[in-house]
Amino acid sequence: MTSFIPSLPSPLALINATAAIIAPSPISKPQSPLTPTRGAPLSGDANLVPERYLGEKPLDTSIPSAQNTSFNPHPTRLVHSQPSPDPPPVFVRSPPSTLLDAPARAAMSLPNQQTAQAQARAVRGSDLNTPEYEVDEDTAGRKGESAPLLAPQPVYPGGASPSLSRASSTGSNRGILRRIFIDRSNTPSHHLTAPTFPPPSLSTYSPISPAPLTIGAKLNLIFIQSVSIVLSTFFLAAVVAWAMTAEVCKALPKWVWPDRPMKFPWDDEEYWKKEKTVSKDPAFYARQVGMDIEHQTVETEDGYFLKMHRVIDPDAQTHSDGRGGFPVLVLHGLFQSSGSFVTSEDRSLAFWLAREGKYQVYLGNTRGVFDMGHRNFSRNDPRFWDADWTIRELAMYDLPALVEHVCRETGYDKIGFIGHSQGNGLAFISLSLGMCPSLGNKLSVFIALAPAVYAGSLTTGFPFTVLNKVEWPKWKRFFGVLDFIPLMRWAYDYAPAKLFATLGYIMFAFLFRWTDTNWLHRRKTKMFRFTPTPVSSASIFWWCGKGGFADRKCTLDDSLPRWFDDRFPPLSIYHGGRDFLVFADPLLERLEEKEKDVKVIKVTKLDKSEHCDFYWAAEAVEWAYLSFLDDIESTRPRYPDEEDLPAGNNGTETSMQ
Repeated sequence: MTSFIPSLPSPLALINATAAIIAPSPISKPQSPLTPTRGAPLSGDANLVPERYLGEKPLDTSIPSAQNTSFNPHPTRLVHSQPSPDPPPVFVRSPPSTLLDAPARAAMSLPNQQTAQAQARAVRGSDLNTPEYEVDEDTAGRKGESAPLLAPQPVYPGGASPSLSRASSTGSNRGILRRIFIDRSNTPSHHLTAPTFPPPSLSTYSPISPAPLTIGAKLNLIFIQSVSIVLSTFFLAAVVAWAMTAEVCKALPKWVWPDRPMKFPWDDEEYWKKEKTVSKDPAFYARQVGMDIEHQTVETEDGYFLKMHRVIDPDAQTHSDGRGGFPVLVLHGLFQSSGSFVTSEDRSLAFWLAREGKYQVYLGNTRGVFDMGHRNFSRNDPRFWDADWTIRELAMYDLPALVEHVCRETGYDKIGFIGHSQGNGLAFISLSLGMCPSLGNKLSVFIALAPAVYAGSLTTGFPFTVLNKVEWPKWKRFFGVLDFIPLMRWAYDYAPAKLFATLGYIMFAFLFRWTDTNWLHRRKTKMFRFTPTPVSSASIFWWCGKGGFADRKCTLDDSLPRWFDDRFPPLSIYHGGRDFLVFADPLLERLEEKEKDVKVIKVTKLDKSEHCDFYWAAEAVEWAYLSFLDDIESTRPRYPDEEDLPAGNNGTETSMQ
């Protein structure tokens, strides 16, 4: 049967025509980092670097050697319990990161609130002739500025000099991160090119003033957002209408030859069909399976509050020193949240790891998710969404804060980490030599589900081929400077759960070629109660706009000879044969050819798996969970009195399912 899909006007032509109608506001030229600004003057005084940052001991990277062990657990039926009152939230502020080098942390605390670039120049060396300190002029930005980013190195007290963990770099004279040009005041004018240089997020981004917006700025914001709401809503409506038409055409044969629903011996279908309530609180789903969730709050160093969910298992056991099971942090992908890991009932990833692995499971969330705020800015302030919010900031601030919080809460020096899509994409960036590779010392294993490093074939089709031609000035007039397509957030808050889930599935199935082939259909409403979640407009521009991931096809600079060093944790990769959003094969080739310091302990390709089936598939336990447990057990540190467990996998393995 031939599917009929109506033709629509070119979205790119629509965007360009609409943007031309709106009088573009003048774009202010970003201030040069060499121009004097207000605030406390900078000098070469040795006290610029506080003594508490000097002479720090290196992180302890030694762990007890893992035994050749493995598990053979079997999922069991869990007892359902009545809901209990919500536990009070636990507020935790992340202390200054021990993962950052001393000058980077000192630059954050200097008094001048306007020029982090100048602050960085005052505390960092300037040996521009060495490979470690090459700089690349931003040719698309301020042309003609050729002064070095770095100033002469200061004299430190006692002759001590903090270690920058530098390594010889002879790589390409380009930044390790793909460059995204956005006309914002805090966009760096230079891009550090050596991957071993301290993080660009701290050394080149200016702190945003917490002063209230002026009346003129508020009026400008109201105008921009009013126009963008209308335009982005029209864009979303067109996409949904197109997607619904395609879905109807695809569903016509099923009305004649309906699919038979999948049946499994472990599935208590009659029990779960009685479920009527669909909640936006992950704790609701935990109580259904006899567990609970504690709500915690973590504050990043740049002032964002992150929601952390700790799974509470009433049957959890403690060791002789009072510590609980080994901690595991799970991080979601783009447009999702920790709720994605709790909607598969008693076979949800979060609950299964806690019950079968006896782990302390923490579900992390990136900034903005679950209506979390900022120390200085409200969610209606453009500085909350637009100032420091792309995957670079998630990698620099959010992931280290989450990891340190789990280590501090549990008392463990190392934790296991599972990241899906963007959740592992930001981890690859964070662990790279250009960010904070010391984070690898705190991870016993890195399990990457659908690794978001190289773009898949979907990025060569609609809507990516349209969006990757849109530059930031047009993008912000069309999609605004707050959250991406505000109508999605309003629908998430106020639309009926069934309607929101249905439209959400239709739209994502159309855009990303998702299907429900491997899912239990009754779970679909719960799955899409947490998808999509609000994301900043600037973040989506990083992924889809001109010069972004969909345009350049890689999150890091593929021309560099080296991304990681020997601090990178043991890596286990899972990718799907039906995942067209990201491709794992180019990453595997690079790991084999160039990243000799990365120990790949397992590569698993699930031929039937799509992008989210590692935790949404009905048979996710058999497909992936048991293998996750093997990865964690074969790498985690052990207590001396722990009983021997069956052998785990300690070598590189390629498995096909």
